[in-house]
Amino acid sequence: MIDKKYVNIALIIVFFVSLFISLNAIIFETNFQLDQAIARVGEKEISRQRFEEIIKILDDQSNSELTLEKKNLIRDRLIDEELLIQRAIELDLVRNDSLVKGNVIQTMFQYIINSNELSEPSEAELREYLIKEKNYFSSGKRYKLKNYTFRNFNDAETARNSLALNNFEDFLKHVETENTIDLPNVFLTPQKIRDYLGPKALEELPNLDKGGFSKIFEINQIPSIIICIDILLDNSPKFEEIVEQIKNKFIRDREDNLVKEYIENLRNFYEIEKYSF
Repeated sequence: MIDKKYVNIALIIVFFVSLFISLNAIIFETNFQLDQAIARVGEKEISRQRFEEIIKILDDQSNSELTLEKKNLIRDRLIDEELLIQRAIELDLVRNDSLVKGNVIQTMFQYIINSNELSEPSEAELREYLIKEKNYFSSGKRYKLKNYTFRNFNDAETARNSLALNNFEDFLKHVETENTIDLPNVFLTPQKIRDYLGPKALEELPNLDKGGFSKIFEINQIPSIIICIDILLDNSPKFEEIVEQIKNKFIRDREDNLVKEYIENLRNFYEIEKYSF
């Protein structure tokens, strides 16, 4: 039978060999990690690669090699930066500070776009896109109008009757100038006319011809009539004339779609629960 004394000695030897192997692995791993980092803040290590990239940039800008003191200073700045980042995360500033949140969201948008290596759109793609978005690049009818206001509805009705009789001189006698909203003497899109005169003015546009006049409508409860001085008809520019505009909108739409697709993937990845209002 094997002596109990030798068994104990063997077990002790095996224990110390195992301990040596374990410690050696830990020491090796630690050395490897230290090779990859320049400092540690809490559980987060500061990349040695990033530190060396900064050093290289500063070396290239300087006539002499950076001193050890300056390198220590740079490392301290990176530590300060990491401290502030970790504290910001603890304070949940991404959600609680609107400026930080906005910057993070915009940075994420840019990250999504930059993560996709997008090629320049070809001429064929742009021409196809122009056909698809023809209404966007075509300018619809534009109007040159004159707006007139009146003290009350009776004056407006009398003035409109004068217009119907081509008596413009009599028409002007009933016009009230104090509350008139003057329009610029240029061709305006329907949207611009709405901005100046309100939505009720848009209802009159489809029935206007050059030299014609509208029905009586109200702007802020003030009776008004618009006279159409001239109309600029629809215009569809040639591809070569607006190729840069087409390209810019094509790229914007493509980027918007990338962001929407990315967010949709996030919605599918994360568990979302909606509560009642």
